[in-house]
Amino acid sequence: MGVILGYSAVKKQSQAVYNQFGETKWVPFTKENAKLGGRDCNELKLAGLGKFLVLAAMGESLAEYIPLLKEHRDRFDLVTCDKGFGVLLDHGIKPDYVQICDCNIPLKWLEPYVAETKGVKLLATCYANPEWTSRWLGPRYFYVNRDSLDTQKVFLPIMGKDIRQIPAGSNVSNAMVIFQLGVDERSPVNWAGYEEYFLVGYDYSWRPRSPDLAAEVKQGDYYAFNDTVPKRHYMDHRTLIDINGDIVRTSENLLFSAKWLYSYVTAYGLPVTNSSGRGLLDIPRQLRFPKAVEAMRSTPERSARVKEAFALMKQANNTLYSAQAAFENSRRILYG
Repeated sequence: MGVILGYSAVKKQSQAVYNQFGETKWVPFTKENAKLGGRDCNELKLAGLGKFLVLAAMGESLAEYIPLLKEHRDRFDLVTCDKGFGVLLDHGIKPDYVQICDCNIPLKWLEPYVAETKGVKLLATCYANPEWTSRWLGPRYFYVNRDSLDTQKVFLPIMGKDIRQIPAGSNVSNAMVIFQLGVDERSPVNWAGYEEYFLVGYDYSWRPRSPDLAAEVKQGDYYAFNDTVPKRHYMDHRTLIDINGDIVRTSENLLFSAKWLYSYVTAYGLPVTNSSGRGLLDIPRQLRFPKAVEAMRSTPERSARVKEAFALMKQANNTLYSAQAAFENSRRILYG
């Protein structure tokens, strides 16, 4: 795929979405979430030092890696999207974070699992569905998207100017990457500080189904673990070749999102590895999840040592700046 999106394409997409939901849902939902309140996102800044983060989207490849995610859960932190929360719980996997962007995500994806939200951090856009945010029992962290339309100017006065702002992505899976990294033209800093970000379920496509295949042969799903009829049919817009040279189907929205994340990762040279093993996201770093898990050597003790070293480095850096300022001030008295 390897296509960089231009400004006009991104702005066109943003305008279409805002025209559809901006005044009817985004603004009133933001007002409801502002009343709920949330924790300061800066609590999560550099929380990933010395650790790895696995980001689990709902592409069909996620199903392949469920056993590994469960077996090696202690090797990484885990974030998933709204639809992925219940799916992971059903397989005995509890994530550290759940991200929600959609004002329309139905309560049915959460309702059976409300009790399990204790201890799980919710990362939510300011206009996320209040049916989700109000029922969440774990910590809530709200943020505002900064987009090509400057809609943040609408939402910041409602949520408060100190709320975290991130570059707007094209879907929740992309927003999971953006929230943690936070890199844009204003800041090159890896905000959450994880050593590497491993993507699973980032397919942006699904395999075609064939009546010629035996019933027991696994065939394509729009979402992992979900036979999404009729969505798998009405979203079937293109037939493409994926990163393995296999035939896949995709929608215009999924293709746009794959291009968007490719552009974001490659433009800033981000530490993001696609471990999905299939699909359309041909970013430079590719490593199937079994190999990625083997490479992870993070432990609580090793992570603690990284954080201690970082604190020492930060202290030394502050001392250097203080000494430099004292030096410059001492020289000023030489010039009457």
